[in-house]
Amino acid sequence: MSDHFIDDLMFITPLGHAPGIRLFGQITAAHKSPVTLALLHCQGQHQDTTDVTVDLTGVQYLSQDALKALLDVARALPPPLRLTLRARPELGLPQRLTTHGWHESDNLRVNEA
Repeated sequence: MSDHFIDDLMFITPLGHAPGIRLFGQITAAHKSPVTLALLHCQGQHQDTTDVTVDLTGVQYLSQDALKALLDVARALPPPLRLTLRARPELGLPQRLTTHGWHESDNLRVNEA
């Protein structure tokens, strides 16, 4: 897989300094596969850390299906790896995760930026 993905609504790029990806734009259900593939691609990088980061600070919209895909990736990570979602408060991730009972995952952490 290429290190980047782009279409009319979103752009994916690797973080570079840590395992993870940075997303920009609007993430819809149609983006579940490229986001998942990008995360799987970077999972084995930087063996000295337990965090795989998804930087959502450039995202204006994140669909519920795309959020569930991120949660599925978090649940599939082998211990001690954990998925960290870094997002602006406007996306309301803590509330959205709590509403669906998804906040109880040990492999997922949300950092509001």
